Amino acid sequence: MSARPTALSAAAPIDPVSAYRAALGMAARRCGFAHAAYMHLGYRLPGETVAAPGRLISSGALDETLYRKRGYLAFDPLAARAAGAFAPFAWTLDDLAEPAARPLARAFEAWGVRSGLIAPIQDSTAGPAFVNFFVSEARSAPADAEAEAARDGGALLAAVRLHAMARADLPAAGVADGALNAREIHVLRLAAKGLTEMETAAELKLSRRGVQFHLSRAGAKLDTPNKTAAVARAIALGLLAP
Repeated sequence: MSARPTALSAAAPIDPVSAYRAALGMAARRCGFAHAAYMHLGYRLPGETVAAPGRLISSGALDETLYRKRGYLAFDPLAARAAGAFAPFAWTLDDLAEPAARPLARAFEAWGVRSGLIAPIQDSTAGPAFVNFFVSEARSAPADAEAEAARDGGALLAAVRLHAMARADLPAAGVADGALNAREIHVLRLAAKGLTEMETAAELKLSRRGVQFHLSRAGAKLDTPNKTAAVARAIALGLLAP
């Protein structure tokens, strides 16, 4: 048996995102669920509210486009819990009973997403992510502690493999107005290292105004208000990896 859920080979779909959806579905079935959704949260600035995840891909049922469009992440208690969790945890629609989360609960019901198991990944480089394995009915807890441990262990291992596959095989997540170009990535990478605008200008043989222009363009594409936020968002999206 392969160590990874699937491989992007000649037999897999040409589109790597389609191949990843297939891998999610396969992992869900192996763990005893109907579908799975992968969400990369990434690092956030203190107090920053982000309505859209860095990446969201589902094998089925969960509507990725609607989740993003309606900004469900801003009041998704499951995602908030996963951001700081280390162990898998089961959930049902009862966990979305708070008034702020009711629109998400109604969306889940409409999509046939009613209970599941979330396996969190704490990635020190790219920030937290998780895989939500889910089904269309409410499920009872495992019969005993041993069965629960086996379920959680299998889900966590599958989630770690899926996260590794996402980082290795998927293209960089998109940004608001198109991909960052090489110069924009370079100035953000130097800013992340702590270089000032003048130091960056000397490093790249540009004027300070030129550095400011590239930082401004990068910030606009990343939909961030300032240089610090742009660097944080670019790191969260994996755009500044060497």
